[in-house]
Amino acid sequence: MVLGLDLADKKTLESLMKFNLYDVDNLIIFTKQLLPSQGSQTDFLYGLMLGIILGNFIEKFTKKYGRNPDEDEILDIYFTLSLKSPKIRKLILKNVRNFT
Repeated sequence: MVLGLDLADKKTLESLMKFNLYDVDNLIIFTKQLLPSQGSQTDFLYGLMLGIILGNFIEKFTKKYGRNPDEDEILDIYFTLSLKSPKIRKLILKNVRNFT
């Protein structure tokens, strides 16, 4: 039996994704200062945004339950992120073009 995240946890994860998408312009400015001359700014920013979302959610989850997510919950977290990640990448590409 696969349990995964409960509805409240899924809503928390989705709200973290939405919140971080609103701040994409500031993250673009931030990554321009960090990115070395080689590499892709969009790939770096995409990884940074997903890392921020995942890190924030894991911290909230750990504080709420006093433990790390189990395998089923991790699977559910990554599945939810994978559903939203094309939208995140599209938004990044659109906004990075506005800054170049």
